[in-house]
Amino acid sequence: MHQIIVSALAAASLTLPCPAQAQPSGSGQVVGEIVVTAQRRHENIFRVPAAISAFPESFLDRARLDDVKDIVTFTPGFSGNSDDSYIDSLAIRGITSNDYGIGGDPSIGIFKDGVYQGRTGAAVTSLFDIAQAEALRGPQGFLFGRNAISGAISIATNKPEPGQTSGHIYAGLGSARRIDAEGAINLPIGDDWAVRVAGYGTRFDGWIDNNFTQDRDDRLMGGNKQAGRVGLRYRADKVDLIVTAEHERRRVDGSPYRASNDDREVIDYLNEALEQEILIGGSAKEVDSDLVNPRDDGDITSLTASVDVDFSFARFNSLTAYRRSKFFYLEDYDGTALRLGNYSQDQRASYVSQDFRLVSPDGRRLTWSAGLSLYRENVKARFENEADADLVCTAGYGYADCNEMTLDIYETAYIPAPGNLLVDINEVRSRNHGWSVFLDTNYAFTSALTAGVGVRYARDTKTFSIDIPPSESSLGNVWTFTYFTDGPVTSDRSWDGLTPRAYVRYAATPNLNIYASITRGFKAGGFGSFTVDAPTTIDEYGLVPNGTRADVFAPETIWSEEIGVKGAAFGGKLTFDLTAFHYRYRNLQTVFFDTALRTQQVVNVGRVIGYGVENSISWRPSRYFDVSGHLTWTRTEKRGDRDCTTRDCGGLPNPIWSSAGIATVHRPLGGGEAYLQGEWSYEGRRRESYDWRGITRRDAYIQLNLRLGYKNDTGLEIVAYVQNLLNAHYVRGVENGGDLTPANVWGLSQPRNFGVDLRFRFR
Repeated sequence: MHQIIVSALAAASLTLPCPAQAQPSGSGQVVGEIVVTAQRRHENIFRVPAAISAFPESFLDRARLDDVKDIVTFTPGFSGNSDDSYIDSLAIRGITSNDYGIGGDPSIGIFKDGVYQGRTGAAVTSLFDIAQAEALRGPQGFLFGRNAISGAISIATNKPEPGQTSGHIYAGLGSARRIDAEGAINLPIGDDWAVRVAGYGTRFDGWIDNNFTQDRDDRLMGGNKQAGRVGLRYRADKVDLIVTAEHERRRVDGSPYRASNDDREVIDYLNEALEQEILIGGSAKEVDSDLVNPRDDGDITSLTASVDVDFSFARFNSLTAYRRSKFFYLEDYDGTALRLGNYSQDQRASYVSQDFRLVSPDGRRLTWSAGLSLYRENVKARFENEADADLVCTAGYGYADCNEMTLDIYETAYIPAPGNLLVDINEVRSRNHGWSVFLDTNYAFTSALTAGVGVRYARDTKTFSIDIPPSESSLGNVWTFTYFTDGPVTSDRSWDGLTPRAYVRYAATPNLNIYASITRGFKAGGFGSFTVDAPTTIDEYGLVPNGTRADVFAPETIWSEEIGVKGAAFGGKLTFDLTAFHYRYRNLQTVFFDTALRTQQVVNVGRVIGYGVENSISWRPSRYFDVSGHLTWTRTEKRGDRDCTTRDCGGLPNPIWSSAGIATVHRPLGGGEAYLQGEWSYEGRRRESYDWRGITRRDAYIQLNLRLGYKNDTGLEIVAYVQNLLNAHYVRGVENGGDLTPANVWGLSQPRNFGVDLRFRFR
């Protein structure tokens, strides 16, 4: 069966396009060359023995990609885009770390100008004044200073350029009163210095009605963002110094949830316990939430200094970075009009890193790169879960009222807290540091045959504390936590891993490259943000026993194999990239909600097997037409997941089939070019976990966009667009539900929207 699918996809590569491959230039009939830095040196993407996609500045601008997560849409093997600051749903070939606490690390690495961007609340930033984005699939241990076990997104900003004055001004208006503005200017200072200043801002109204507030014009998912960047560069002789400062401010709505009326198990129980009928109001395109002001607010500041020095034997690079972030998030995760599950996360983080790298000169039979990386991270967060006390007592515990409950448990009368709210709090802090070294070698046996071997060693240390204070309510700790601590309980642990990589690449012809690779990936363990590890049974509603520590989970490892074919045909009019992969993943870290204990735990899944085929094409048959896109098939199988004893415990949350791409018609007109561009993105259904209740499901969907534009030789471009042309309704994610939380959906799609963009580039 697997061979049949691989053969079918290979045949499809003759007709199917890929936007994540090389983008054609504005004229001519040959697909333009894309240069990437996947091996720490500038290379043609079709000679790189790795699964990589590249997006030049022109593509990012024209497709209106808003932030780093939007790259997911057009990249083979990627899934899990969402309109928020979380990266716990981002998956590459199915692999994701869905822990929304702070005790672990993301599976995907997001980097900007070589600097690790961190975790939820810090990693997602706006795409403005970007030179190129690269998306790499599979474990990455040799390009960046931090492990990226599933893959990576690498963003390269436009750098100051001595000796030239250039820049751009963009402005846009769109549906939902959207206003966009972006500008950048590059100014030379003498012969060797230059400064570049760039800024970006946007504001927009929401598009999701809340049935709970029918009398108010307060559609959700609105907000505003502002960002700026200043870069200073000195380049002369053999030295290249770049210093960059960047800040972004985000004030947008948090993701609203919609509970499912089909979850009769939970809703019928709530009906009976509360002696009232619970009905989720509004249409499938609306929500019915008691939380009228969900928040997703962030402030991110970064300082970076990069120094390159050319020696005779190698190019030396020093990359120093400091990042600081503040993040506040508020959502109603039960998705009902009941005040049952309002969740907030208030997070602060700082991150310091230092990388030293040596890269040998190009053009030699033996090339190599080596490096040392160090980092230190300090992150703390306060989590709050709010619920109406009466709901907790009646629906949660089956008492007639809270007074009856406190009399039964504590033999005291109930004293209502302000607003009759039960607020459970846990405060966590993680102090992390680590270092890694790597050596990567490549040897050209002949002009056609090249092989490479590399190895990386990494060590990570974490000191983690969790503090669960006694509840201020006379109910005590009876909801999110049924115990409390006497101040923070702390654990520390170190993990290390050795990750080798080997590949062979054969240039069958000047336009056809074949490669095979095997790579080991590693991700450190961590600590659960919502559980503790006690030496004995914890008394209900009481103090944890002496010796209680933070709850640790194990590190992850992966062995990943790839076979790829890359090339060009028909005089360069057609380029293609076909990759088949297989991986074995051990101890996948995943969040599990134990409905019996009412605790959110991070557990390790024993084993995951993943395999699939990713196919990408770019085709430009004439100067008047080009098309590019991808088609991907991925299958994942879990084994040893909690109490599952079967060989197949379901799959990871990746679509089995996915596709995305663009098709453009060009027409010379009045000293410029008119064009009509269509875009599509498709995600099929996915395999669910063995314990999925089957009430909500993220169905397959397709979205189409259309753009009509004109650009001339003076740098002026005007574009009118319609996004979600067919007004498709879909959701980004679904939740299993259980206990008192109905199964629900989140990430409701934005309906059909229109707009106009005006761009002017000068030099």
